[in-house]
Amino acid sequence: MAVKFTNRKVTTLLAFGFFVHALILKAAFDIYFSSPIDHGMSPIKSTTNPPAKRVVFIVADGLRAQAIFGENQTDNAPNLSKIRKSRGSWGVAHTRVPTESRPGHVALLGGIYEDPAAILKGWKVNPVEFDSVVNQSANAWCWGGPSIVNMFNKDNLPHIHLHSYDSSMEDYGKNNTVELDLWVVDRVQAFIKTQIACESCQDFRQAGNLFFLHLLGIDTAGHAYKPASLEYKKNIKFVDENIPKIEQLFEHAFPDKSTSYVFTADHGMTNWGSHGAGSDHETKTPLIAWGAGVKIEDKQKDVQQIDIAPLLSALIGINYPINSLGRLPDDYIDSSQDNLSEMIISNVLQLMEIFNIKKYRRMDNAVRFVPFQGVTTEDLETTVTHLRRLITLQKYDLFKVEAKNFVTFLIEGADYYHNYYQLPVLISVTVGIVAWIVYLATYNVTPTKPIHSEKTAKYLHVILFLPLYLSTLVLLKIQSLPLMFYVYFIFPIFMVQTLARRYVYLMEVLRQLKNSDLKHTLSHGLVFAIGLRLLVQAFHNREVLSIVMYIVAGSVIYSKSLRENTTKRQKLTWICCCVVLSCFPLLPVMKTTFNTTSYLVGYILWWLAVEKVIMSQLEPHTSNKFIRWQHVMLILTPLYTLAVEFNMVAPDSPLKYFAWIWAFVPIFAVALSPTQLFARVTSVFLGFGTFYLMVTSNYESLFLVCYVFLLYAWMIVESSCFDRKVVQTHDDFRRAFFFVVFIFVGFFGTGNIASLNSFDPMWVRCFLTVFSPFKMAGLILLRIMVPFIYTSCVYRSINLIRKADTLNMFCIVLMISDLMLLELLYCITNIGSWLEIGTSLSQFIIMEAFVIILLLLYGLAYVLTTTKCSFLQI
Repeated sequence: MAVKFTNRKVTTLLAFGFFVHALILKAAFDIYFSSPIDHGMSPIKSTTNPPAKRVVFIVADGLRAQAIFGENQTDNAPNLSKIRKSRGSWGVAHTRVPTESRPGHVALLGGIYEDPAAILKGWKVNPVEFDSVVNQSANAWCWGGPSIVNMFNKDNLPHIHLHSYDSSMEDYGKNNTVELDLWVVDRVQAFIKTQIACESCQDFRQAGNLFFLHLLGIDTAGHAYKPASLEYKKNIKFVDENIPKIEQLFEHAFPDKSTSYVFTADHGMTNWGSHGAGSDHETKTPLIAWGAGVKIEDKQKDVQQIDIAPLLSALIGINYPINSLGRLPDDYIDSSQDNLSEMIISNVLQLMEIFNIKKYRRMDNAVRFVPFQGVTTEDLETTVTHLRRLITLQKYDLFKVEAKNFVTFLIEGADYYHNYYQLPVLISVTVGIVAWIVYLATYNVTPTKPIHSEKTAKYLHVILFLPLYLSTLVLLKIQSLPLMFYVYFIFPIFMVQTLARRYVYLMEVLRQLKNSDLKHTLSHGLVFAIGLRLLVQAFHNREVLSIVMYIVAGSVIYSKSLRENTTKRQKLTWICCCVVLSCFPLLPVMKTTFNTTSYLVGYILWWLAVEKVIMSQLEPHTSNKFIRWQHVMLILTPLYTLAVEFNMVAPDSPLKYFAWIWAFVPIFAVALSPTQLFARVTSVFLGFGTFYLMVTSNYESLFLVCYVFLLYAWMIVESSCFDRKVVQTHDDFRRAFFFVVFIFVGFFGTGNIASLNSFDPMWVRCFLTVFSPFKMAGLILLRIMVPFIYTSCVYRSINLIRKADTLNMFCIVLMISDLMLLELLYCITNIGSWLEIGTSLSQFIIMEAFVIILLLLYGLAYVLTTTKCSFLQI
C-alpha cells in the first residue's frame, strides 16, 4: 500500500525532480562538451609575407562533395572541375556533427567546433564571443542569409560590413531556388562596380581583406526537392556558372593577381534532403582553392573543416583566430620554404597559447597537479627552439614532420587540461543519481512504524554531514573551480543526507524486499532489466524494439495478474496488437519523401477503424456529436494534404492560413467531449489525428492507427485486473514499464529520431514553406509528441481506473527512466568519429528530455482527460 501525499509534498518532489534533471543535463555538457573558448591568449600573426592581398571565400550551403567530386558528377560543375584539375588545389573537407549551417560556418571562419552551450540558445545567438577570420581581417564584406552573416559582427566593428536578404526569401515552396544565390551575385557585382568607381574607397583596396559569399540556394533546393532532383543540380550549375563571373569581377577590380579564391560548403545533405547527423553525404564537403598563393596540384588533399580558418588567415597574412584548433594545410599553399615554415611555426605558437592558458588555469590552484605526459613549460620552449633551428638549417622536410607531431601533442594536451576534472565530476554526479533513484523508491512504501522527529537524529546529521560539506567547500575554493562545480560536488552529499532523513522509508523498502517471494521478485526483476537494456540498445538499433514488443506480448502469460484476469479473446487481441506493432521497427527507416500508397493505406485504415470499431462503442450522448465532428474533419483532411503534395495549392495560398484552423480546432474540441474515459480518450485520438495526417508523408499514418489499437487493448487488458482485492507492486512496475516501452515505440517506430537528419522541413508544407525555425520546430515537435500524448492519456486513464496514486506511479516511471539515463551518461563520448560523438550526445539529450517532459506530458494528459467546457455543451 502506497502512502498518500499532500499537494505541498507533491509540488516539492516535482520541483526537486526538475532541478535534479536540469543539473544532470548541465553536468553532461560540462563533463564532455564544456565550452572550448578561452580568453587571454595573445594573437599570433600567420606570416609577415603573405602570398595574397585578399581572399574571396565562397560557401555553397548544403553542397555535398559527392555532388561534384563523385563519378559521373563532374558535369554538374564543369567550371569548378576545370579549376581544380588545372588551376588550384582540392580535396574533401570533413565536417563534424552537428552538420548544420551555423556550426559549419563557426568551424570554417572560427577554426573551432560549435560551443555546446549554443544548443540552448537557438540559431541566432552564440553564447560566448569567439574570434574569427572575419574580425581578424583588415576589412570584411559578407553577403548571404541573415542567420549566418549576421552572427559574425556581434560587437558592430566598423571594418565588418554585413549584407543579408530578408528571411522571407528562404521559401522552400518556391520552384526557383536560385533566387537566393542570384541576390548575392547581383549585390556583389553592384558593390564591386561602385567601389571601382570610388577613388577614395581605400578600405576596399587594402591588403588583408576578406570577401565572404554565402550561397543558400543549393541547401534550399535539397530540402525541397532532394539532392537527386533536377532542381538541386540546376542550383549547382547556377553556382558553377557564376564562379567565373565572380572571379572576373575581382580580377577586373584588382589586376595585381593577388587575389585568392576558396570554395567550400558548410555541410552536405542526405539522399532524402536533410542534414544534422554524421553520414558521409553530410560530413564530406568539397574544398577547392585557386588564385594567388595556392599550389596548382591535381591531387586530392583532405582536411578537417576547422583547418580552413588558418588557411584563409595564412593566405592574406592576418592573425590566426585565437581560439582556432585548426592545423594549417600547408600543402595547399604555394610559397617559399622559409615563408611556409613561418606560417607553420606561427600555427604552432598559436596552439601553444591555447595549451598554456588551459594548463596554467589548472596548475595554479590545483591541490595536486598532474601535467600532460609530464611535460613542463621548459620542455615546450625547448621544442620550439629545436623547430626554429631546423628552419635555420633548412631541414624543411624534417621540420614539417616534427611540427606536425608537436601540433598533435598540443591539441591533445589542450583537450587533457580542458577535461581535467571530467572523471571526478562524473563520479560525483553518478553517486547523486543513484541516491536520487533510491530516494524515488522510498515514495512507494508506507512505514509500518510511526515516524518521529528525534533530536538525536538531527544531531547525528550535523555530526556526520557538516564536516563533509565544509571540507568539500574548502577544497573547491582552494582550486578556484567554477560555481557549477560546487553544485556537482555538493549534490551527492545532499542526496545521501536526504536519504538518511528517510531512513524509516528506506528500511521499509528493504523489509518488503526481504518478505517478498524471492523467486517471483527476481524473475520479474530480470525481465525488467532485460527490457531496459534492450530499450537503451534501441538508440543504436531500433530493430531491438521488436524483441521488446514480444516481451510485452508475453506479459499476458508470465504476469500472474494478467494471466488470471483476462479472457482468451483479450489475450489474443493483446498479442496480435503487439506483434503487428513489432513489425514497424523492422521496416526501413521512414523516408521523408511523400509515398502516396502508404499514406492512403494508413488513411483508409484510420477511417475504417474509427467508423467500425471506435464510433460504434460510444454511448449515445448529445455531446458525442463533437467526437463525430472530429471524425468528419479527420476524414476530409487527406484531401488537402494530397492537394499540397501535388502542387495544387500555391505556397502563398490563403488555404495555408485556413490549414492552421483546420488542424487545431479538433484538438481544442477535446474539451467539448464527454469526460467518460473511453469517449474522452477517443476524442484525444481523433483531435490530434487530424493534425498528424497533415504532417505525415509515408507510413506513419498506418503506424499511428496500429499504435492506437494497441493503446485501446492496453486499457482493456489492464482494466480486467482491477477486480482483485490486492494489486501487487509488480503490477505497478509492469504498467510503468509498458508506459516507457510505448513511448519508445512511438519515438523510434518509424525512424531513428535520435538522428537530426530524420527531420525534414517539408513535413510542415501544409502550413508554411518560408523558412521559420521556431514555427517549423514547434510543428515538428508537436508531430513527434502526438504518440507520447496518446500514451500519457491512456496511462492516466488506467491509473484512474486503478485508483492508483499518481505520484507513486510517476516515481516508478522516473526510476525506470533514470536507470537508462545513467547508462547513457556513460555512453557519451567526445573522441572517436564525429558520428559516434554526435550520436552519443543526441541519445543522452533525447533520454534526458524524455524524463523532463514526462512531467509536462502527464500534466497535459490530466488536462485532456478532465477538462470540460460545459458552457459550450448543447
